[in-house]
Amino acid sequence: MEPTYDYIHQGGSYRYGVGWCRIRIYPGEAEGDAPVVLCSELPEDWGVGMVERLAAEVVRDRFASGLPDLPRPVLWIEHRPSRRGRGPGRYALLTFPTYRPRLEGAGFVRRVTLGTPHREPLTPREVAVLTGEG
Repeated sequence: MEPTYDYIHQGGSYRYGVGWCRIRIYPGEAEGDAPVVLCSELPEDWGVGMVERLAAEVVRDRFASGLPDLPRPVLWIEHRPSRRGRGPGRYALLTFPTYRPRLEGAGFVRRVTLGTPHREPLTPREVAVLTGEG
């Protein structure tokens, strides 16, 4: 299945080059299914704790009309490539406490977030099934 979106996303940050990742968004298999977001780390630019902000920005920017009314309305898959270029790397399915972006922080340093995610490991085969590429 071809992704609806395939682009490089830079997270909103005051530091140059922080939070760059490749985002691919696949539609749900049937009407009302959760879309699948595959967030691939770009090795030179991953900031610690950025995924909850990146996810909130992607949800806010790409799903402005809303998400399906499901317990997990977006299947967010994090991909961390192998550092040595061998093998597919590691995948994880992230579950967020909320899927409604909210502001967090004080003063002018407020950022949008979905909260700290829970990670479940996925195999490359499971990712291929979820994205329709396998």
